[in-house]
Amino acid sequence: MAVSVKERVVDGARRAIEEVGWQSATLEQIATASGLSRMTLHRHGLGRDEIFALLGAAYEADFRASLEGACRESGRADDRLRRGLEAVCAATERHLPFLAGLDDEADTRLFHDRGVSRRGYVSPIEGVIADGIADGTFADADIQRTAVVLVNAVDRTYRHLRGAHGWSADDAAGTIELLVRGLLATA
Repeated sequence: MAVSVKERVVDGARRAIEEVGWQSATLEQIATASGLSRMTLHRHGLGRDEIFALLGAAYEADFRASLEGACRESGRADDRLRRGLEAVCAATERHLPFLAGLDDEADTRLFHDRGVSRRGYVSPIEGVIADGIADGTFADADIQRTAVVLVNAVDRTYRHLRGAHGWSADDAAGTIELLVRGLLATA
């Protein structure tokens, strides 16, 4: 199956960002890393904003697929929650060069201004929390708020610890256990 221009651009943009970061990556560098000319990007209407949106959509699709798969597995609610939050870290790791380069304005634009439903990012976690409350694993909590806090606490803390502190992926994911333990009914 042939790879589309947009798929090539996403892959090339990822390579360019790994080299120089999102803020410094030029359209010329992205085109070169994609095996395309700058004119091809122009003909397909792909400027920085459009490439930003493509990278955001790729992250969103990966994030949702990873999270939903992990949360659908069988087992105790706390184990499923850990797997779900580990999936958040894994998806973040796969897109870390792009995500780490986002400033507050770009982060807001990616996750809030382009109409991305927060529900898709947290609904699998909400289901696991609801299951855990129902079976007594987790203490009673506002399910929606708790899911939003968990996903953001893990994703943003993971990015910060990996980027600003240079922690390993395993060490940065260590926040998961702290958060899950805080929800346990016996905590």
